[in-house]
Amino acid sequence: MSNIQDIKNVPELEQKLSGAELLQYGKFSNKNRKLQYLLSHAKVKDVCGENVIVDKNSAPIIKSGFISIAHKDNWVIVAVSDSPVGVDIENTTINRDFIGESELLNLPKPKNKQDFYKNFVEYEARIKFGADAEKANSYFYEKGDYLICVCSIEPQNEISFCSE
Repeated sequence: MSNIQDIKNVPELEQKLSGAELLQYGKFSNKNRKLQYLLSHAKVKDVCGENVIVDKNSAPIIKSGFISIAHKDNWVIVAVSDSPVGVDIENTTINRDFIGESELLNLPKPKNKQDFYKNFVEYEARIKFGADAEKANSYFYEKGDYLICVCSIEPQNEISFCSE
């Protein structure tokens, strides 16, 4: 888990991207989104090294393992595992149409804002986990105003967060 505000050397991170990733990176006009992409893809390379390739959409794929990326505001999370994994993060201070969005996504009717965000981050993390999401456990973490969900078949005590 990293904050784009902590980026000190953009050119150094850019050197970690493949040609396809650099092309995709160059297409972003929103500065925050551009930095989210740069940081997440550079972190994947730091963690996985040569074990990473990119697909036709310039998304990183681990040759032997699984990856999930989430970003919100200044935060970027990269989850890497030997088994399927899904991760999502949301800012819980944003007011939304909780009932309407829940109905639209077929989520349980929320009792309150926190309930909505718990359902929402789990929904997003399970989508990223993939086809067997019903087999995954959902683990929730709070970081200030942000709620994080990690879906994994791994036990919770094997999940850890690293920051740089």
